[in-house]
Amino acid sequence: MSFERPYEGVKVVDLSQGIAGPYCAMLLAQHGADVVKVEPLQGDWARILGTPVSNHTEFSFIGSLGKRSLAIDLKSPEAAAIIDALVADADIFMEGFRPGVIDRLGFGHERLMALNPGLIYLSISGFGQEGPLRDKPAMDPVLQAFTGFMLDNAGNDGIPHRSNTIIVDMNTALFSFQAVAPALHAKRDTPGRGGRYIDSSLMGAAANLSGIRIAMAAHRELQSAGAPPSGIHRTAEGWIQLGIVKDVDFHTVCELLGQDDLKADDRLLGIEGRKTHAEMLRQRFAPIFLSEPAVYWRDMFTEAGLQNEMLQEFHQFVEHPQVAATGLFSYLDLAGLEKPWAIPNPPGIPKIEPDTPTGTSPITGQHTDEVLGQLGYNVAAIADLHARGVVTTWAG
Repeated sequence: MSFERPYEGVKVVDLSQGIAGPYCAMLLAQHGADVVKVEPLQGDWARILGTPVSNHTEFSFIGSLGKRSLAIDLKSPEAAAIIDALVADADIFMEGFRPGVIDRLGFGHERLMALNPGLIYLSISGFGQEGPLRDKPAMDPVLQAFTGFMLDNAGNDGIPHRSNTIIVDMNTALFSFQAVAPALHAKRDTPGRGGRYIDSSLMGAAANLSGIRIAMAAHRELQSAGAPPSGIHRTAEGWIQLGIVKDVDFHTVCELLGQDDLKADDRLLGIEGRKTHAEMLRQRFAPIFLSEPAVYWRDMFTEAGLQNEMLQEFHQFVEHPQVAATGLFSYLDLAGLEKPWAIPNPPGIPKIEPDTPTGTSPITGQHTDEVLGQLGYNVAAIADLHARGVVTTWAG
Protein backbone atom coordinates (compact mmCIF):
# COMPACT_ATOMS: atom_id res chain seq x y z
CA MET A 1 0.00 0.00 0.00
CA SER A 2 1.22 3.50 -0.81
CA PHE A 3 -0.13 7.02 -0.80
CA GLU A 4 -0.28 6.92 -4.60
CA ARG A 5 -1.95 3.46 -4.69
CA PRO A 6 -3.77 3.17 -1.35
CA TYR A 7 -5.79 0.12 -2.43
CA GLU A 8 -2.83 -2.10 -3.24
CA GLY A 9 -3.67 -5.53 -1.85
CA VAL A 10 -7.42 -4.95 -2.12
CA LYS A 11 -9.10 -7.66 -4.20
CA VAL A 12 -12.22 -6.90 -6.25
CA VAL A 13 -14.50 -9.29 -8.12
CA ASP A 14 -16.43 -7.21 -10.65
CA LEU A 15 -19.48 -8.78 -12.33
CA SER A 16 -20.95 -5.45 -13.43
CA GLN A 17 -21.41 -4.49 -17.09
CA GLY A 18 -22.11 -1.28 -19.00
CA ILE A 19 -20.37 1.74 -17.47
CA ALA A 20 -21.77 2.63 -14.03
CA GLY A 21 -20.36 -0.39 -12.21
CA PRO A 22 -17.32 -0.88 -14.44
CA TYR A 23 -16.21 2.75 -14.06
CA CYS A 24 -16.52 2.45 -10.28
CA ALA A 25 -14.35 -0.68 -10.40
CA MET A 26 -11.94 1.07 -12.78
CA LEU A 27 -11.41 3.78 -10.17
CA LEU A 28 -10.64 1.10 -7.59
CA ALA A 29 -8.08 -0.35 -10.01
CA GLN A 30 -6.52 3.06 -10.60
CA HIS A 31 -6.14 3.36 -6.82
CA GLY A 32 -4.17 0.10 -6.81
CA ALA A 33 -6.79 -2.63 -6.32
CA ASP A 34 -6.52 -5.98 -8.11
CA VAL A 35 -9.81 -6.03 -10.06
CA VAL A 36 -10.90 -9.22 -11.80
CA LYS A 37 -13.55 -8.35 -14.36
CA VAL A 38 -15.85 -11.36 -14.65
CA GLU A 39 -17.72 -11.10 -17.94
CA PRO A 40 -19.84 -13.38 -20.15
CA LEU A 41 -18.27 -15.50 -22.88
CA GLN A 42 -19.42 -12.93 -25.46
CA GLY A 43 -18.02 -10.10 -23.34
CA ASP A 44 -19.45 -7.19 -21.38
CA TRP A 45 -22.25 -5.62 -23.48
CA ALA A 46 -20.35 -2.33 -23.24
CA ARG A 47 -18.02 -3.86 -25.84
CA ILE A 48 -20.72 -3.32 -28.50
CA LEU A 49 -21.70 0.22 -27.45
CA GLY A 50 -20.10 3.06 -29.37
CA THR A 51 -17.54 2.20 -32.05
CA PRO A 52 -16.24 -1.41 -31.90
CA VAL A 53 -12.45 -1.63 -32.38
CA SER A 54 -10.35 -4.68 -31.43
CA ASN A 55 -12.95 -6.05 -28.96
CA HIS A 56 -13.44 -2.61 -27.40
CA THR A 57 -15.57 0.50 -27.65
CA GLU A 58 -15.09 3.85 -25.98
CA PHE A 59 -17.26 2.55 -23.12
CA SER A 60 -15.49 -0.72 -22.48
CA PHE A 61 -11.98 0.66 -22.98
CA ILE A 62 -12.33 3.27 -20.26
CA GLY A 63 -14.46 1.08 -18.01
CA SER A 64 -11.95 -1.80 -18.07
CA LEU A 65 -8.67 0.08 -17.58
CA GLY A 66 -6.38 -1.57 -15.06
CA LYS A 67 -8.45 -4.76 -14.71
CA ARG A 68 -7.91 -8.43 -15.49
CA SER A 69 -10.62 -10.16 -17.51
CA LEU A 70 -12.05 -13.62 -16.80
CA ALA A 71 -14.68 -14.67 -19.38
CA ILE A 72 -16.94 -17.42 -18.03
CA ASP A 73 -20.40 -18.89 -18.49
CA LEU A 74 -21.97 -18.09 -15.12
CA LYS A 75 -24.75 -20.60 -15.77
CA SER A 76 -22.34 -23.49 -16.15
CA PRO A 77 -22.07 -26.05 -13.31
CA GLU A 78 -18.39 -25.16 -12.88
CA ALA A 79 -18.95 -21.43 -12.41
CA ALA A 80 -19.97 -21.59 -8.74
CA ALA A 81 -16.70 -23.13 -7.61
CA ILE A 82 -14.65 -20.61 -9.61
CA ILE A 83 -16.55 -17.53 -8.41
CA ASP A 84 -16.64 -18.82 -4.84
CA ALA A 85 -12.87 -19.28 -4.91
CA LEU A 86 -12.45 -15.70 -6.12
CA VAL A 87 -14.83 -14.37 -3.49
CA ALA A 88 -13.33 -16.34 -0.61
CA ASP A 89 -10.46 -13.90 -0.14
CA ALA A 90 -11.92 -10.87 -1.93
CA ASP A 91 -12.59 -7.53 -0.29
CA ILE A 92 -15.26 -6.30 -2.71
CA PHE A 93 -17.85 -8.00 -4.91
CA MET A 94 -19.76 -5.93 -7.48
CA GLU A 95 -22.79 -6.75 -9.60
CA GLY A 96 -25.09 -4.70 -11.81
CA PHE A 97 -27.90 -7.08 -12.76
CA ARG A 98 -31.59 -6.35 -12.38
CA PRO A 99 -32.76 -7.23 -8.85
CA GLY A 100 -33.16 -10.97 -8.37
CA VAL A 101 -30.95 -12.04 -11.29
CA ILE A 102 -27.78 -12.40 -9.25
CA ASP A 103 -29.63 -14.56 -6.71
CA ARG A 104 -30.86 -16.86 -9.49
CA LEU A 105 -27.27 -17.20 -10.68
CA GLY A 106 -26.35 -18.28 -7.16
CA PHE A 107 -24.22 -15.28 -6.17
CA GLY A 108 -26.59 -13.24 -4.02
CA HIS A 109 -25.23 -11.17 -1.18
CA GLU A 110 -26.52 -13.34 1.66
CA ARG A 111 -24.72 -16.45 0.42
CA LEU A 112 -21.48 -14.72 -0.57
CA MET A 113 -21.30 -12.69 2.65
CA ALA A 114 -21.80 -15.90 4.62
CA LEU A 115 -18.91 -17.39 2.64
CA ASN A 116 -16.78 -14.30 3.30
CA PRO A 117 -17.98 -12.31 6.36
CA GLY A 118 -15.63 -9.44 5.53
CA LEU A 119 -16.98 -8.96 2.01
CA ILE A 120 -18.17 -5.54 0.84
CA TYR A 121 -20.95 -6.39 -1.60
CA LEU A 122 -22.06 -3.65 -4.01
CA SER A 123 -25.26 -3.96 -6.05
CA ILE A 124 -25.98 -1.37 -8.74
CA SER A 125 -29.43 -1.32 -10.31
CA GLY A 126 -31.66 1.06 -12.24
CA PHE A 127 -34.43 1.79 -9.74
CA GLY A 128 -33.13 0.09 -6.58
CA GLN A 129 -33.72 -3.30 -5.01
CA GLU A 130 -37.28 -2.62 -3.81
CA GLY A 131 -40.45 -1.02 -5.15
CA PRO A 132 -42.80 -1.44 -8.12
CA LEU A 133 -40.14 -0.52 -10.70
CA ARG A 134 -37.35 -2.75 -9.33
CA ASP A 135 -37.62 -5.19 -12.25
CA LYS A 136 -37.84 -2.58 -14.99
CA PRO A 137 -34.76 -2.39 -17.26
CA ALA A 138 -33.22 1.07 -17.16
CA MET A 139 -30.22 2.77 -18.67
CA ASP A 140 -29.06 6.37 -18.35
CA PRO A 141 -31.70 8.01 -20.64
CA VAL A 142 -34.56 6.30 -18.78
CA LEU A 143 -33.40 7.76 -15.47
CA GLN A 144 -32.82 11.19 -17.01
CA ALA A 145 -36.48 11.06 -18.00
CA PHE A 146 -37.86 9.55 -14.79
CA THR A 147 -36.09 11.79 -12.28
CA GLY A 148 -37.05 15.14 -13.81
CA PHE A 149 -33.72 15.93 -15.42
CA MET A 150 -34.95 16.01 -19.01
CA LEU A 151 -37.88 18.35 -18.40
CA ASP A 152 -35.61 20.58 -16.34
CA ASN A 153 -33.02 20.52 -19.12
CA ALA A 154 -35.22 22.38 -21.59
CA GLY A 155 -33.86 25.02 -23.92
CA ASN A 156 -35.36 28.42 -24.60
CA ASP A 157 -37.56 26.62 -27.15
CA GLY A 158 -39.19 24.75 -24.27
CA ILE A 159 -38.18 21.34 -25.66
CA PRO A 160 -36.76 18.86 -23.10
CA HIS A 161 -33.30 17.57 -23.90
CA ARG A 162 -31.33 14.47 -23.00
CA SER A 163 -27.76 15.07 -21.92
CA ASN A 164 -25.52 13.19 -24.37
CA THR A 165 -22.97 12.90 -21.60
CA ILE A 166 -24.01 9.72 -19.77
CA ILE A 167 -24.43 11.84 -16.70
CA VAL A 168 -26.52 9.46 -14.59
CA ASP A 169 -24.31 6.43 -15.22
CA MET A 170 -21.12 8.34 -14.47
CA ASN A 171 -22.56 9.84 -11.30
CA THR A 172 -23.73 6.39 -10.23
CA ALA A 173 -20.14 5.21 -10.62
CA LEU A 174 -18.84 8.09 -8.50
CA PHE A 175 -21.48 7.73 -5.78
CA SER A 176 -20.85 3.98 -5.68
CA PHE A 177 -17.11 4.57 -5.34
CA GLN A 178 -17.67 7.01 -2.49
CA ALA A 179 -19.83 4.40 -0.73
CA VAL A 180 -17.22 1.66 -1.12
CA ALA A 181 -14.30 3.84 0.02
CA PRO A 182 -15.45 4.41 3.64
CA ALA A 183 -16.56 0.79 3.86
CA LEU A 184 -13.01 -0.25 3.00
CA HIS A 185 -11.69 2.15 5.63
CA ALA A 186 -13.94 0.61 8.28
CA LYS A 187 -13.09 -2.92 7.16
CA ARG A 188 -9.41 -2.37 7.88
CA ASP A 189 -10.28 -1.81 11.55
CA THR A 190 -12.11 -5.15 11.77
CA PRO A 191 -9.93 -7.86 10.16
CA GLY A 192 -11.95 -10.87 9.07
CA ARG A 193 -15.22 -9.05 9.56
CA GLY A 194 -16.46 -5.62 8.50
CA GLY A 195 -18.61 -6.84 5.63
CA ARG A 196 -21.31 -4.56 4.30
CA TYR A 197 -24.06 -4.72 1.69
CA ILE A 198 -24.33 -1.52 -0.40
CA ASP A 199 -27.44 -0.84 -2.46
CA SER A 200 -26.63 1.73 -5.14
CA SER A 201 -28.87 2.75 -8.04
CA LEU A 202 -29.05 5.03 -11.04
CA MET A 203 -32.21 6.52 -9.53
CA GLY A 204 -30.44 7.39 -6.29
CA ALA A 205 -27.48 8.92 -8.09
CA ALA A 206 -29.76 10.97 -10.37
CA ALA A 207 -31.67 12.28 -7.35
CA ASN A 208 -28.46 13.42 -5.67
CA LEU A 209 -27.18 14.92 -8.91
CA SER A 210 -30.32 17.07 -9.13
CA GLY A 211 -30.70 17.56 -5.38
CA ILE A 212 -30.50 21.36 -5.45
CA ARG A 213 -32.98 21.66 -8.32
CA ILE A 214 -35.35 19.22 -6.58
CA ALA A 215 -35.17 21.30 -3.40
CA MET A 216 -35.87 24.46 -5.36
CA ALA A 217 -38.85 22.84 -7.10
CA ALA A 218 -40.38 21.95 -3.74
CA HIS A 219 -41.22 25.55 -2.88
CA ARG A 220 -41.30 27.50 -6.11
CA GLU A 221 -41.74 27.21 -9.85
CA LEU A 222 -38.45 26.44 -11.52
CA GLN A 223 -37.12 28.90 -14.05
CA SER A 224 -34.49 27.77 -16.51
CA ALA A 225 -34.03 31.04 -18.36
CA GLY A 226 -31.69 32.49 -15.75
CA ALA A 227 -31.08 36.17 -15.19
CA PRO A 228 -29.73 37.88 -18.32
CA PRO A 229 -27.08 38.73 -19.26
CA SER A 230 -26.05 35.53 -17.48
CA GLY A 231 -26.39 32.62 -19.88
CA ILE A 232 -25.42 31.44 -23.36
CA HIS A 233 -25.22 34.04 -26.13
CA ARG A 234 -24.93 33.64 -29.89
CA THR A 235 -22.18 35.86 -31.28
CA ALA A 236 -21.06 36.88 -34.77
CA GLU A 237 -18.99 33.69 -34.74
CA GLY A 238 -19.62 31.00 -32.15
CA TRP A 239 -21.24 31.09 -28.73
CA ILE A 240 -20.21 32.35 -25.31
CA GLN A 241 -21.31 31.53 -21.78
CA LEU A 242 -21.39 34.48 -19.39
CA GLY A 243 -21.92 34.00 -15.65
CA ILE A 244 -23.33 37.00 -13.76
CA VAL A 245 -24.42 36.63 -10.13
CA LYS A 246 -23.46 39.80 -8.24
CA ASP A 247 -24.80 43.27 -8.99
CA VAL A 248 -21.26 44.58 -9.29
CA ASP A 249 -20.65 42.15 -12.16
CA PHE A 250 -23.89 43.15 -13.85
CA HIS A 251 -22.83 46.78 -13.62
CA THR A 252 -19.42 45.89 -15.12
CA VAL A 253 -21.12 44.29 -18.13
CA CYS A 254 -23.33 47.36 -18.55
CA GLU A 255 -20.28 49.62 -18.51
CA LEU A 256 -18.38 47.44 -21.00
CA LEU A 257 -21.33 47.32 -23.39
CA GLY A 258 -22.37 50.97 -23.01
CA GLN A 259 -25.68 50.26 -21.27
CA ASP A 260 -25.56 52.98 -18.63
CA ASP A 261 -29.36 53.20 -18.34
CA LEU A 262 -29.53 49.54 -17.35
CA LYS A 263 -26.82 50.05 -14.76
CA ALA A 264 -28.83 52.89 -13.24
CA ASP A 265 -32.12 50.94 -13.19
CA ASP A 266 -32.73 49.78 -9.60
CA ARG A 267 -35.37 47.33 -10.81
CA LEU A 268 -32.49 45.21 -12.13
CA LEU A 269 -30.73 44.81 -8.80
CA GLY A 270 -30.43 41.21 -7.63
CA ILE A 271 -30.94 38.00 -9.55
CA GLU A 272 -34.70 38.05 -9.03
CA GLY A 273 -34.91 41.59 -10.38
CA ARG A 274 -33.10 40.59 -13.56
CA LYS A 275 -35.23 37.44 -13.91
CA THR A 276 -38.37 39.58 -13.71
CA HIS A 277 -37.15 41.65 -16.65
CA ALA A 278 -35.43 38.77 -18.46
CA GLU A 279 -37.13 39.27 -21.82
CA MET A 280 -36.31 42.97 -21.95
CA LEU A 281 -32.68 42.27 -21.06
CA ARG A 282 -32.39 39.54 -23.71
CA GLN A 283 -33.68 41.92 -26.36
CA ARG A 284 -31.17 44.58 -25.32
CA PHE A 285 -28.11 42.33 -25.15
CA ALA A 286 -28.74 39.89 -28.03
CA PRO A 287 -27.90 42.30 -30.91
CA ILE A 288 -24.82 43.54 -29.06
CA PHE A 289 -23.35 40.03 -28.76
CA LEU A 290 -24.08 39.43 -32.45
CA SER A 291 -21.84 42.35 -33.37
CA GLU A 292 -18.52 40.59 -32.55
CA PRO A 293 -17.18 37.00 -32.51
CA ALA A 294 -17.05 34.93 -29.31
CA VAL A 295 -13.28 35.30 -29.00
CA TYR A 296 -13.70 39.08 -28.80
CA TRP A 297 -16.18 38.83 -25.92
CA ARG A 298 -14.12 36.17 -24.17
CA ASP A 299 -11.03 38.38 -24.14
CA MET A 300 -13.00 41.43 -23.00
CA PHE A 301 -14.84 39.68 -20.19
CA THR A 302 -11.79 37.75 -19.03
CA GLU A 303 -9.76 40.97 -18.75
CA ALA A 304 -12.61 42.45 -16.70
CA GLY A 305 -12.52 39.49 -14.30
CA LEU A 306 -15.95 38.12 -15.25
CA GLN A 307 -16.88 34.46 -15.41
CA ASN A 308 -17.09 33.49 -19.06
CA GLU A 309 -15.88 31.06 -21.69
CA MET A 310 -16.43 30.25 -25.32
CA LEU A 311 -18.44 27.14 -26.13
CA GLN A 312 -16.01 24.55 -27.48
CA GLU A 313 -16.27 21.20 -29.17
CA PHE A 314 -14.66 18.26 -27.39
CA HIS A 315 -11.60 18.25 -29.66
CA GLN A 316 -11.04 21.96 -28.96
CA PHE A 317 -11.19 21.28 -25.25
CA VAL A 318 -8.76 18.35 -25.44
CA GLU A 319 -6.28 20.40 -27.50
CA HIS A 320 -6.46 23.56 -25.36
CA PRO A 321 -3.15 24.79 -23.85
CA GLN A 322 -4.72 24.85 -20.36
CA VAL A 323 -5.53 21.15 -20.67
CA ALA A 324 -2.03 20.35 -21.91
CA ALA A 325 -0.45 22.34 -19.07
CA THR A 326 -2.32 20.33 -16.44
CA GLY A 327 -1.66 16.91 -18.02
CA LEU A 328 -5.36 16.16 -17.87
CA PHE A 329 -5.34 13.49 -20.58
CA SER A 330 -3.32 10.37 -21.23
CA TYR A 331 -3.11 9.03 -24.77
CA LEU A 332 -3.55 5.27 -25.09
CA ASP A 333 -3.16 3.23 -28.27
CA LEU A 334 -5.46 0.46 -29.43
CA ALA A 335 -4.95 -1.66 -32.53
CA GLY A 336 -7.24 -0.41 -35.28
CA LEU A 337 -7.33 3.21 -34.16
CA GLU A 338 -5.87 5.90 -36.40
CA LYS A 339 -4.70 7.83 -33.36
CA PRO A 340 -4.62 7.15 -29.60
CA TRP A 341 -7.69 7.65 -27.44
CA ALA A 342 -7.51 10.67 -25.13
CA ILE A 343 -8.37 9.30 -21.69
CA PRO A 344 -8.98 11.80 -18.86
CA ASN A 345 -6.92 11.14 -15.74
CA PRO A 346 -9.11 10.88 -12.61
CA PRO A 347 -8.31 13.71 -10.19
CA GLY A 348 -6.00 13.15 -7.25
CA ILE A 349 -4.20 9.96 -8.35
CA PRO A 350 -1.16 9.27 -10.54
CA LYS A 351 -1.46 9.78 -14.26
CA ILE A 352 -2.50 6.79 -16.35
CA GLU A 353 0.59 5.70 -18.27
CA PRO A 354 0.47 3.69 -21.54
CA ASP A 355 1.64 0.07 -21.45
CA THR A 356 1.36 -0.22 -17.68
CA PRO A 357 -1.14 -2.37 -15.72
CA THR A 358 -3.36 0.63 -14.96
CA GLY A 359 -3.02 1.92 -18.52
CA THR A 360 -4.06 -1.31 -20.22
CA SER A 361 -7.63 -2.37 -20.98
CA PRO A 362 -8.10 -6.13 -21.39
CA ILE A 363 -9.89 -7.93 -24.18
CA THR A 364 -12.61 -10.41 -23.22
CA GLY A 365 -11.05 -13.21 -21.18
CA GLN A 366 -7.49 -11.96 -21.61
CA HIS A 367 -6.55 -13.14 -18.11
CA THR A 368 -8.79 -16.21 -17.92
CA ASP A 369 -5.90 -18.68 -17.75
CA GLU A 370 -3.91 -16.50 -15.35
CA VAL A 371 -6.80 -16.10 -12.90
CA LEU A 372 -7.69 -19.80 -13.01
CA GLY A 373 -4.05 -20.72 -12.47
CA GLN A 374 -3.94 -18.54 -9.36
CA LEU A 375 -7.01 -20.39 -8.09
CA GLY A 376 -5.15 -23.70 -8.37
CA TYR A 377 -6.34 -25.02 -11.74
CA ASN A 378 -3.59 -26.77 -13.66
CA VAL A 379 -2.93 -26.49 -17.40
CA ALA A 380 -4.97 -29.59 -18.27
CA ALA A 381 -7.96 -28.45 -16.19
CA ILE A 382 -7.89 -25.00 -17.77
CA ALA A 383 -7.69 -26.49 -21.25
CA ASP A 384 -10.67 -28.71 -20.44
CA LEU A 385 -12.73 -25.70 -19.33
CA HIS A 386 -11.91 -23.98 -22.62
CA ALA A 387 -12.76 -27.06 -24.64
CA ARG A 388 -16.16 -27.40 -22.98
CA GLY A 389 -17.01 -23.72 -23.45
CA VAL A 390 -17.02 -22.86 -19.75
CA VAL A 391 -14.41 -20.12 -20.22
CA THR A 392 -12.91 -18.36 -23.22
CA THR A 393 -10.49 -15.74 -24.48
CA TRP A 394 -11.34 -13.44 -27.36
CA ALA A 395 -9.41 -14.53 -30.44
CA GLY A 396 -10.13 -11.63 -32.81
